[in-house]
Amino acid sequence: MAEDPPATPRRQHGHSRAYILDRLKRENLTDLAAAVEAGTVSAFAAGVQCGWIKRSPTLAAVTHQARKRRVRFQAITDGDLSSGQKMELQYGPNPTQGSLFSSREQLESAWAACRDELLERANPGRRPQGFYEFEFDGPRPAYDVERSTLWRKDLLSADEEVTLETEWKAAFQEAQPDDFTLNDDSGELLKGDCARAAHYEHHDIPRELIRRWEKAERRRRLRRAHGERPASVEKAAATE
Repeated sequence: MAEDPPATPRRQHGHSRAYILDRLKRENLTDLAAAVEAGTVSAFAAGVQCGWIKRSPTLAAVTHQARKRRVRFQAITDGDLSSGQKMELQYGPNPTQGSLFSSREQLESAWAACRDELLERANPGRRPQGFYEFEFDGPRPAYDVERSTLWRKDLLSADEEVTLETEWKAAFQEAQPDDFTLNDDSGELLKGDCARAAHYEHHDIPRELIRRWEKAERRRRLRRAHGERPASVEKAAATE
């Protein structure tokens, strides 16, 4: 008699308590996870606080319950700042609940207190909202152009510059073959210069670097076309 196939595990969805609790732990939001497990706040409220879930307009209204939720989140402390307050410094205020800080002075003091920690945790070429609020001249750049904007304004560390320029140079070299093509996800296959431009934009390569590398690439192609050897090869041959 044939055995029944194993049952497919029930998939946890984005609003389930198990999913939210697991995600809190994976993202190292241990104080919020502990509060959910203790029943201090609901998993749904924690998901809303983190920006993973949106309340319906009726639930998002400022009510007595909403005020009570805000007080509970402020009480979930991690040192002097709550996890929710740190998340606000990282991503900005929750759009449905507003700021967890009572004044701009408190917000600025909080940024000064955990600035180094949040910057250290940021990926190369990325910055938390607090940086753009207090240390950046102008509005926060869009995510797709954030890295090139910080590069252009000379706001990257030396290590970040090396990391990003190495990544960008590899992406640039990938697009140099004469038959380079790119699927832009719309069903259209881009070719040649159009494909390269889309590729550069996707990787957010600064146009200044593109021009510099394209100029060097044209020189290399001209040397190959005229049968010339690169200067490094000529120098090596001269010393033999």
